[in-house]
Amino acid sequence: HNSARSQLAADVWRTRSAVPVASGGTRPAARINPGAVAVARRHGLRLGRVHPALADRVINPCDLVVSVCDSAHERLEESGREHLHWSVPDPVRTGTDEAFEDAYRSVAGRVVRLAESVTRDGDAA
Repeated sequence: HNSARSQLAADVWRTRSAVPVASGGTRPAARINPGAVAVARRHGLRLGRVHPALADRVINPCDLVVSVCDSAHERLEESGREHLHWSVPDPVRTGTDEAFEDAYRSVAGRVVRLAESVTRDGDAA
């Protein structure tokens, strides 16, 4: 629903890379989940200023797409769109601080590693 995992990943990306980033979901929620805003704040991020978006409106043909939701991954597979997939459990389902921390740690570590190898012109670093 573009209310937690991918928003956290995009905000971490903004702190690690000059390459533009966008976050979108297949069925966007009305707002960012408060648990995601809280975990972001604890890690020095500011999710309160962003809003969920429809993936089809933010993905461009040449973009590197990373899905963190299994159902979004399946939709992208069906569309034939090439993408990376990181299966990250949805912290919104559990709603606990621990679930949001786990999701943050999972996406943040992966984003940091990916950001080291992606450059603005699409060439590997």
